Amino acid sequence: MKRRQFLLHATRGMQGTTIGLLFSPLVPSLTPLQAGQSGQLGDQLNAGLKVRKPAEKLFIARVVQLVDKKVLPLSMVLGIFKYARKKEDRYPFFYFREALKIRAAKELGVKL
Repeated sequence: MKRRQFLLHATRGMQGTTIGLLFSPLVPSLTPLQAGQSGQLGDQLNAGLKVRKPAEKLFIARVVQLVDKKVLPLSMVLGIFKYARKKEDRYPFFYFREALKIRAAKELGVKL
């Protein structure tokens, strides 16, 4: 058996479970949220969007505040969060901010 075939067969069964077991303890805040978990929402957004500047942290805090007040729906924020992480792996915050601004203004009339 060739080396490439061996590695392919050896890793085929372990792909999904191994990756989940490796990364779930490293980022415990990236688990699905439910309503009323605003502290965890802020942690999830900061970690997942790789926020680093104070202005970006203030934007995330404002988004969490608007979700708590029920101005922004949690499903919209989490959907845009997933979109931004798919779109840009290295630094997804910019995609999140712009997409949320556009969608909140268009659908809800909320200016961020």
